[in-house]
Amino acid sequence: MKANVIIQNGNAADVFRVIEQEIPTPQSDEALVHVQYTSVNPLDCRIRSIPNSRRSFPVTLGYDVYGTIVDTGDAVNDLHTGDTIIASPDPFFAGANAEYVVVKAIRCLKVEQLDPKIGAAIPLVGITAYEALHDKLKIQSNDTILIHAGAGGVGHIAVQLAKHMHCKVITTASRPESIEFCKHILKADHVINYQTENLKDRIDTITNGEGLAYILDTVGGDTFTQSIDCLRSGGHICTILPVSFDAATGYANLLKNISISYEFMNVSGATGRHRTILKKLVEMIDNKQLVPHISAIYGFEDIDKAHIQMEGKHTMGKILIRVQV
Repeated sequence: MKANVIIQNGNAADVFRVIEQEIPTPQSDEALVHVQYTSVNPLDCRIRSIPNSRRSFPVTLGYDVYGTIVDTGDAVNDLHTGDTIIASPDPFFAGANAEYVVVKAIRCLKVEQLDPKIGAAIPLVGITAYEALHDKLKIQSNDTILIHAGAGGVGHIAVQLAKHMHCKVITTASRPESIEFCKHILKADHVINYQTENLKDRIDTITNGEGLAYILDTVGGDTFTQSIDCLRSGGHICTILPVSFDAATGYANLLKNISISYEFMNVSGATGRHRTILKKLVEMIDNKQLVPHISAIYGFEDIDKAHIQMEGKHTMGKILIRVQV
């Protein structure tokens, strides 16, 4: 089979190669999937650019998949050859930037009459957004929440999920087209231009100085630490990135009784949670309650270009890869 792999860590333009590999054999609890579409997520870019001694090259990225099952392990009895599935492959193993990928069956949802492109757009970001909002932050109807980078992959799904819960949603963006997308397509209640406006001042104005109970951080770095100042006492911030802060900030968090949680959706992949969430997301898509946005589709041999676009931070929603060759 053909696989578009990275041969080392580095810049996207330098490290991708299309190579021939053996078609993998599914283990007893796995399905072998003929890939039609996958996507690029920031996770792919981080794995590509940051050295990790746990990985050996070549590495096959691609942690969303829409495709057809061509074989299953002996212990798989709820999926069958010919079934169409969506899933998020485990990022610690080979991903879907290849003609075939093996995925734990428990991570797969059988789908019918779902647009292949939509199917490849939702698993990783959809599960991340859903778990962050419902499993970690536990938002309720009419809550107010700040969701950073509302036009991004996780952000644009999270904004829609929170609005579906009848929450008041504040989000951040900077480019005119992203601001318009958040306002008029996603229907965010407030959009803060983080390049021209002071985040805390705007939050104080919106909340009448009370601060926020809930924040979903999809950016990390300084955005995370600045966001902590926007929380009220007892507030909760959930981040999808590895973040850090100094002792003084930690002490301030303690005095305000701040809760900080992390969302890494891969952890729940072994529990059946992925399938449950994906089923809910597909139902919302069918009912026009959730609309994943696809900004670009690249061919199989142009994954490097997709990474370059992703890292240019000019993307709204998702970037897909058409794999079937």
